Amino acid sequence: MSAIRVLVADEAAVREDVKRLLYFEDDIRVVGEAGDGQEAIRLAERLRPDIVLLEIDIPKLDGIAAAEAIAERLPDAGIIITGSR
Repeated sequence: MSAIRVLVADEAAVREDVKRLLYFEDDIRVVGEAGDGQEAIRLAERLRPDIVLLEIDIPKLDGIAAAEAIAERLPDAGIIITGSR
């Protein structure tokens, strides 16, 4: 079985924390990172992750709008939206 491919869209410090946590999971691989919603959409289209982890309050395009756009373009991708801190 191949690793679950994850794209993380959040502020830099949180992305680093998530990468550190997922590093220990043999079946999960972080394939990309985005700092805003527009970048998350671009990377999702290019990288085709299995899961997109989106912060709701990311800049340029919030997590809800980014999730809608990604779901439309990549209907097989799972999307997890995290709330504000």
